This record gives sequence, structure tokens and C-alpha cells, in this order.
Amino acid sequence: MGSRESEQPLRRADSVGDRVSKIFEEEVSVGKASLAFRRTPGRGHPVVMLHGMMDCAESWDPFARALSRPTLAFDLPGFGHSSLAGDDIWKWQGLFDRALKKLEVDSAFLLGHSLGGALACALVAKQPERVRSLLVIAPAGFSRIPLAQVLARPEIEFLLGQTAPRAMRFRPLVNLTYRNLFSHHHDPSDELMSRLVASRSAMVPGIRNGMHLLRELSENRLGEIPYEGPVAGLWGEYDRMVPPKYSRKGFLKIFPEAETDVLEGIGHHPQEEAPGETLDWIAGHTGSSIREPMLVSADLPFG
Repeated sequence: MGSRESEQPLRRADSVGDRVSKIFEEEVSVGKASLAFRRTPGRGHPVVMLHGMMDCAESWDPFARALSRPTLAFDLPGFGHSSLAGDDIWKWQGLFDRALKKLEVDSAFLLGHSLGGALACALVAKQPERVRSLLVIAPAGFSRIPLAQVLARPEIEFLLGQTAPRAMRFRPLVNLTYRNLFSHHHDPSDELMSRLVASRSAMVPGIRNGMHLLRELSENRLGEIPYEGPVAGLWGEYDRMVPPKYSRKGFLKIFPEAETDVLEGIGHHPQEEAPGETLDWIAGHTGSSIREPMLVSADLPFG
């Protein structure tokens, strides 16, 4: 398992203190697969973070730095620096279960967004005793996902594979797609745009597998999950990918005691669209204090 320290220049959203939490980039091998993850030190049980489609573990950096608990933010298979691992949610579950055991994570908070939310639920379904609480943001697996069913069609998949890497170089086109499919009238941040451009070719196989997986979850949703611990769900009011009207209802059928919240004026990506509110929600449901204010890249404007 390798490790290296990330020294990306950051500045604060306010003037409290000068200390910046370190993030260590590591990887763990499980059989033929390799899972990359980003780790921050802290106090208490860790928060395991699982991102959504078309992103990577780096998207959790501002939250990981802000929380007082240690964090482990993983690249999903085929994204970031993790290897491909097929398109079956239960294969992914087994892979991550073995990885967490290898890393000696015996008890953790699970946090997942979208596809990562479905994976978090699959993990808790198989190992409920190891999960202190389950937190999901716009999770897949509890309702139909019409867009995934369309994008996973062979002809659309082929077209996207040929054109998406080039198309993602053009900011206006990415802005238009993001504003109309993923967010609610919010442009992607410069950080998100940089991640998309940097990985636009490498992530195509991962996107293909992810879309297959989302289509399967749309048609065959997650069933009974024998977990009695704390559960919390968060949605954006205008989420077009996983509409809360249906997803929240399906989620509460599986977790009737769950605490659920819907953020007004927000789409599918609360971490990008309302980071402060999302951080408060995560901190509240993990019993974590906020040791640092939210951090933004040095080349980003405040606000």
C-alpha cells in the first residue's frame, strides 16, 4: 500500500487560523483490483466517503479537511486512480468490504453520494455490525433513474464514448449539461471542471460500467437491508437524476426510521451547490466537530 502527501495550495473561506489538514493519497490492493483513496487523520471512528458518477475521491477534500474525524475517501472502480472492477454492485460491495478489512476499519460511518450511496447501502446490507451510521446523498437504488436507462443504451453509450472526452474540454458545453442534468442552475466549480478535463479520457470505461450499474439499480432496486442503526438521507429539491419524490419514498420503505432532508433550490449535487449546508449535515450525523472552515482552491474566488 503506497502513500504520498497532497500539498495542493488551499485558502480558507474566512480568516480562522492558518492550519491546513494534510491529505494522504494511498491505495490498497484486493486481488487483481486496486482501490485508491485519500486519507485524513483525526479523532474517533472514521468516515468512509464514496463519490458519485463522473467524479473522484478528491471531490470530498473540503469536507474531509473540515471534519474532526479521520476520513477515507475512495475512488470508485474505474474512476480517479482505482482500477476497473466490472459493473455489479455486489461485486463492488465485496471488493470494498475486503479493502476495509485489509485497512483494519472495523467500525465506521458510511457516506455516499448517488452511485456511491448505492454502494454504501450494499455495504451496510452485508456488514451492518460494522457501520456506526449510514449517510446517503441522492442515493441510487431506490427508484427508477430514467437518464441512466437512456444513457446505457448501446448506441448512446457508443456515441458518448466517442465524443465525451473531446466535448468535456469545452466549458460552455459542460456548463450547459451540468446545469440541466445534474445541478439546479449552478455551473460546475473550477475544481470540478479541472477534474473532468484531467480525467476525460481515462474515465470513459468507468462511466460505461457505472451507467450499466445505474441502469441495473433502476430496474432491480435494492431490497431489504437488515440494519437498525442510525440512517440519514439528503436530497436536492430539483434533483433530475434521482428525484426525491420517488427516491425518498423508496428509501423510507427500506429505512422507515431514517431522518431525511430536502435542500430547497438544489439539484443532484448538494456538495457542489450547497457545500456549507452539506458539511453541517455530515458533521451533525457523524458526531464530528468542524475543526476548520470550508476550504476552496487558491485560484477560486470567495463566495
